[in-house]
Amino acid sequence: MKEQAHDGKTFTGIQVPDGWHEIEVQDGINYIADKGGNIYQDKEGYKGWKIPMKVKNDDDPANGGTVGCSVFEANGGDLMATILDAAGLWKTICEKFPGDDVTVFDKKIMDGVKTRLPGKTFMIESRLDKAGFAKVISVASYAKYKELIAEKKDEKKDDKKDGKKETSNKETKATETGGDW
Repeated sequence: MKEQAHDGKTFTGIQVPDGWHEIEVQDGINYIADKGGNIYQDKEGYKGWKIPMKVKNDDDPANGGTVGCSVFEANGGDLMATILDAAGLWKTICEKFPGDDVTVFDKKIMDGVKTRLPGKTFMIESRLDKAGFAKVISVASYAKYKELIAEKKDEKKDDKKDGKKETSNKETKATETGGDW
């Protein structure tokens, strides 16, 4: 397969509130249409795909919110592969369609994606800019998401430990010099 899946890799394009969200892919995966209703193509003739998603988690304030995800054939192959990997479909696709001459956007693959990806759930992370557009997101399987959260917790613990060590060293120096002034 030409593309590579990157579980937990950061991409751009999904617009939801800041933070991690559990999403469910909805029906309606198709080409992006231009203003006239025709299939959108960039200057090089590459097309874009829309993957409708909804936040699906009763504990998430954004539960039920629509999530937009656009994947462009020109440079979005790894993003599409990562989405499929997070949804648990990537390994099967690679086994069924081996070879570097195959792309995730081949018709035979995308026809299957349109029917097999809806209903799948996984995690996304989004950061919004001042205009309300997502600047950077991550796509992760549940397993990778748990790893990422555990890593962040470990980093926070390390930061706290480092901070306590600095305080202890400062207190020791202040005592040795006869005061804290």
